[in-house]
Amino acid sequence: MAAPNEGEYRTKTDDDRSGVTLRIMTETLSLDPVGGIEMCTFEDSLGLAARGHAIDVMYKDDGLLRHRFEGAGVVLKGPVTFDFNVRHPLNGLTRFVGPARWARSRDPDILLISRFEDIYWAAAIATWSRCPIVCQLHHMPNEFRLSRLQHRVAHFVAVSNFMREAWIGAGLDAERVSVIVNALPPGGYPRGGLLERSAARERIGLSEDVNIVLCYGRMLREKGVGTLLKAWAELGLSPDEAQLVLVGSTTLLDDPELAQLFGQLNPASIHLFPMQIDVVPFLHAADVVVFPTWLEEGFGRVVLEGLATGRPVIASRVGAVPEILSGAMTRFLVEPQNSSELRDAIASLLNWRRTEPELELECAQWVEARYSFEDHISAMENVLMRFRRRR
Repeated sequence: MAAPNEGEYRTKTDDDRSGVTLRIMTETLSLDPVGGIEMCTFEDSLGLAARGHAIDVMYKDDGLLRHRFEGAGVVLKGPVTFDFNVRHPLNGLTRFVGPARWARSRDPDILLISRFEDIYWAAAIATWSRCPIVCQLHHMPNEFRLSRLQHRVAHFVAVSNFMREAWIGAGLDAERVSVIVNALPPGGYPRGGLLERSAARERIGLSEDVNIVLCYGRMLREKGVGTLLKAWAELGLSPDEAQLVLVGSTTLLDDPELAQLFGQLNPASIHLFPMQIDVVPFLHAADVVVFPTWLEEGFGRVVLEGLATGRPVIASRVGAVPEILSGAMTRFLVEPQNSSELRDAIASLLNWRRTEPELELECAQWVEARYSFEDHISAMENVLMRFRRRR
């Protein structure tokens, strides 16, 4: 886990946690690796299960991670709806009855939710199960729901100092919000040198002799895909010099503006791949990773993943991203929606293997020194122990 920044709230440990195992219930919108929240839920669930805790996960949509959840002993229940329309509360509560009954049969010690907007569902589950709620804060506040249902949450866990301050600004008591930054499981995103780069490109079908720039995740306008496409067009590089690889949902082509920008590029210089359960081969194949989001990101997991594999990551100066790209890594930050600045940053790093060969090790060590997965899981475990149901 990253060293605490000034003013970071540190979680106290629970002295009676030794030998205690928990039955933890949690939720996810999808069993596909569609975003950072889904991946954090997946990895935290497996990390807590490895410590001997019983994990139950309710999900809305099935997906590629099912067998890995089940292989770790996690019990899955779905499909379940988390939606609640405050104008038609009876309909929403009716849909929650089945999941609430199942939850009660599982007798959880704690309910861990990853999205505050699921609080209506969580309140129903917690009421029937007689267990407290701990809520992770991955994104900006929803003040309407916060003002009405924050009292149902025993404790909040923000994934960054930026996110903690945003929720305190929206009305949460500072004493009720801990900071536990995200981390990556050991071996999940290994450092890769030239040998791994060559092997990954052969596996994927990418050219061995050109620079590869990678962007992955949700291919949405607000994730800055349009800014990247404009920057790539402005670079004007031939396919023999550099190629752009986009990995994620193909909804990019459903957006008329993005589809138009995509269509204006040389098709030999850009590759679009569907969502992947394992992005490591693409990271190893890449020379530079780009995270051009416009959103006030609660953390910026892509940045951590890219750095861990030894790749420089050019990312927008928004939200909590500067908490990761601080100190010596600050030079990789660019202003959001600024295609010219993004273009120049990409151009300056395309040949880093020749001009700055030490950069691979520096990026990987930056993550190793600041983001320990064992510390992350221990901190989560401590919070869940502190606020569990006392039997």
